[in-house]
Amino acid sequence: MTSNNKSTLPSRPTALWVSALLASALLAACGGGVDSDEGPDKHENTTIDTAGRLALIENNAKTLRLLDLDSGTTEASHALDHVPSAIYASPNGRYAVAMQRLQDQVQFVDAGIWQEDHGDHLHDYKQASKAVAWKLSGSRPTHYDVQAGKQAAFFMDGDSTATPAKNAGVRLISDASIASGGTLAALDLSAPIHGLGEPVDNKLLVVSRAADAPDALPTHLNLYQREGATYRLDRQVPTRCNGMHGSFSAGAYTVAGCLDGMLLVKHLSATAVSDGQKLLTPLRVGTIAGHPRLSGHFIGVATEGAAPAVVTTRFYAVDGDAGTVSSFTPQGWMDGRIRRAHGFDRSGTRFALLDDQGTLILSQHQNKAWSPLARVTGVIPSMPTAAPWPAIVANGAKDELYISDPQARQLVVVDSSTGAVKSRRNLDFVPSGLAWLGITR
Repeated sequence: MTSNNKSTLPSRPTALWVSALLASALLAACGGGVDSDEGPDKHENTTIDTAGRLALIENNAKTLRLLDLDSGTTEASHALDHVPSAIYASPNGRYAVAMQRLQDQVQFVDAGIWQEDHGDHLHDYKQASKAVAWKLSGSRPTHYDVQAGKQAAFFMDGDSTATPAKNAGVRLISDASIASGGTLAALDLSAPIHGLGEPVDNKLLVVSRAADAPDALPTHLNLYQREGATYRLDRQVPTRCNGMHGSFSAGAYTVAGCLDGMLLVKHLSATAVSDGQKLLTPLRVGTIAGHPRLSGHFIGVATEGAAPAVVTTRFYAVDGDAGTVSSFTPQGWMDGRIRRAHGFDRSGTRFALLDDQGTLILSQHQNKAWSPLARVTGVIPSMPTAAPWPAIVANGAKDELYISDPQARQLVVVDSSTGAVKSRRNLDFVPSGLAWLGITR
């Protein structure tokens, strides 16, 4: 099913009597000349006031729905080949990225809202969504690491249970490469491994596992340099990070989670990185939270305890420039509370955390530290007892957060500056994931 919404692009003039006065006004508005092939209205209506669209996937179903946030209606529903394991946004936010891990595939849906650089100005577009014919294949696509506005890397874990075993690898894409139906670059590893690949311009940090690793997870990061459609191994970052899992890059830094803390790597130039620094914590860090606009600052997420004893989520704040890590306790956080979802607002300065009782906690980043902003109970009135758990995603064009409520089959809209619930939208399905698509402001 597709939408009948018509494009908001300006129509081409159909008569020769368009006045010289109008043409000169258009020239003045755009600060340059016009291309006679495209008519004098080439530069009209370059900015569209749109809140974007929300991609929603359904638990145990192949359907991807696009909710138009301007009209509040479902713009379209798209049938996928398989039940998606996760949903993400492409680097520039135009495409929904539907991971199908067990089927070794990734599909894409054009959400129909994007921005183009026309040289002397930026041009916004809003059209009907459509499925992309091209599909990305690879063994067990699992991690998806984004350099916002530029590119993203899929880490394919490979499959050690296959005969013969399928090796891990990395595939690099951009919005432009999705449109053209191909990858930008590829790297194939020599063994299957559960890992990650962080792309930063032409550099790629990829996992490696030492022979004496204490478990099946990686122990090091290797630095690769992109050469056209392939990568060349440069060197290994020497600082060891046993049990490596989770990563994020922002500003001049990449951080990865370790058994004994986090690995901090600084990007020194277009081709060089530091030898790495270990940031020690008392617990294993398995998730790294970050935002591209929060340069050099990250939050490590760890778990203390094991069932049936008291289990508590702990948080650690990283300052890349200072090379330090400190314990971070969200407002009202107590022993026994577990993180069910987290995310940042569009500015990157507000961290949203949903606990296992449905309470939303907002923290504000000021003067290189986190401070309390809001604590709102009952945002999720009844927390599910098993996955799918709620998910949080930020609107990139306005100050809103969206939280999926699988138990109530709802979408909760929250003011990201106060934590106040603005509305609850009833859904006719159990949401298992969501991603915001549109033009970031």
